[in-house]
Amino acid sequence: MSTRISSLVLAMLLAGCGADPAAEPAQQAGETVACGPVGETLLPVCTVERDGGTLILHHPDGGFRRLQVQGNMITAADGAEVASVTHPAGATEVTIGGMRYRLGGKGATAGQ
Repeated sequence: MSTRISSLVLAMLLAGCGADPAAEPAQQAGETVACGPVGETLLPVCTVERDGGTLILHHPDGGFRRLQVQGNMITAADGAEVASVTHPAGATEVTIGGMRYRLGGKGATAGQ
């Protein structure tokens, strides 16, 4: 009996390992934005939480990144990594720490 239960538990654990977090939208409340590692396709799986001039970008795996927006400047709100901002196809794309985020709208630039 315990062998069958152990086999069932093992099968359930292995099934959970195959889940692709990029295939499911983020569960946090907020605006959904496209994001992904640098060099990979951006998917609409991150959410944005706005807190005054701070954007908190939530990843589907539970991680997050905080950006400070002051006027038309975007900078990292914490950490030592520098945000890089580009404007492809009428959007604002922020690259920081190996991740890219495509935000709606155009006009923001990277700060120091």
